[in-house]
Amino acid sequence: MRAPRDAAPPAGLAAMMGELARLFTAGAPLPDDPELAARCRAHVAGSCRLTPAEQADIYRRQFWLRHQGALREDFPALAHVLGDDGFDAFCRAYLAAHPPASFTLRDLGRRVADFAAAHEGFPPALRDLARDVARYEQALADRFDGASPPPLDPAKVTGMPEDGWSTARIVLHPLLALLQLRYPAHALRGELREGGSPALPAPRPVRLAVFRSDADLTMRCEELEPPAFALLEALGRGVPLVAACEEVAAGFDGAAGIDGAAGVDGAEGEAPSAALGARVGAWFQQWTSWGLIVDVAPGSGAERG
Repeated sequence: MRAPRDAAPPAGLAAMMGELARLFTAGAPLPDDPELAARCRAHVAGSCRLTPAEQADIYRRQFWLRHQGALREDFPALAHVLGDDGFDAFCRAYLAAHPPASFTLRDLGRRVADFAAAHEGFPPALRDLARDVARYEQALADRFDGASPPPLDPAKVTGMPEDGWSTARIVLHPLLALLQLRYPAHALRGELREGGSPALPAPRPVRLAVFRSDADLTMRCEELEPPAFALLEALGRGVPLVAACEEVAAGFDGAAGIDGAAGVDGAEGEAPSAALGARVGAWFQQWTSWGLIVDVAPGSGAERG
C-alpha cells in the first residue's frame, strides 16, 4: 500500500533531512570544520574525487548563491548601497534570522525591511540610507503581483449627491503604499535600472506613493507634496473626504516654514486651508488617472445628520 501523500516521513528520514538542511545552510565551508566534516560522513557517501564534506559543500554553496541572488534581484539598490561584501554579510544575517519557509523564492525577502530596521550590522554612515532603501524596495516587491480590485465606476462619482460628499469615504487601491523617507531611495533605484552607477544620495526628505499601474502592470512611484501625502494618508485611514481635508488644513494652518508647509501656500494673505481646498480637485484628477481611487462609499444618513 502507498502511504498517503500528506503522511509524515519516517522518523529516521526526517532526522537525516533535518541534519542535511543544517549542513547545507552552514555559513562556513564544511571541509574547514572538523566537526561538520564528521557529520557529513554520517549521511553523505562522497566519491572517488570528493570527500563527503566536499560533496555536501557543493549544495551549501548553491544554497547561499541561489538565495543571495534572489535577494539581490529584489533589492538591487540595497546591494548597491552596501557593496558586495556588505550585502553578502547582510544576506547571511537575514537568512540566519529568517530561513526560507516557502517553496517559492518570491517570498524570501518579505521581512527584509523589518529586519533592516533593527539590524545593527550596517556601517553607521549608511544605516539610515540602507533602511530607507530596504523599505522602498520591499514596497515594490510586495505589490508586484498582488490582486487588483475592479476599477472605479464613474457612476459612483456622477451619482453622488452634492451633500453626500461631506461624508463620502474614498477607497484607495489596496496595493498603494505611502512612504515617508529621509533619502530619495526611488531616485537611486531609478538610476540603477537605467544602467547607471550612481553616487549615494544626500539626505532629502521625500513622500512617495508606490503602486502598480493596472493599465500596464508596471510598478510606479510618484513623489507627493506634503499636504497631498497627508490627505492620502487620512483617506487611507477611512476619514471621510471633507473631514480629511479639514484635518490636513488644520495641520498646516499657521505652520509656515515647518515641514514643507509652503506646499499649501496660495495667494498673498490667503489661508493655507483655502489654498488647500483650491488644489484638492487637481490632486483627485491626478490620483484617479493613476488608478489610486477604486471606490467612493457614501456615508450613512446618521453621519450626514
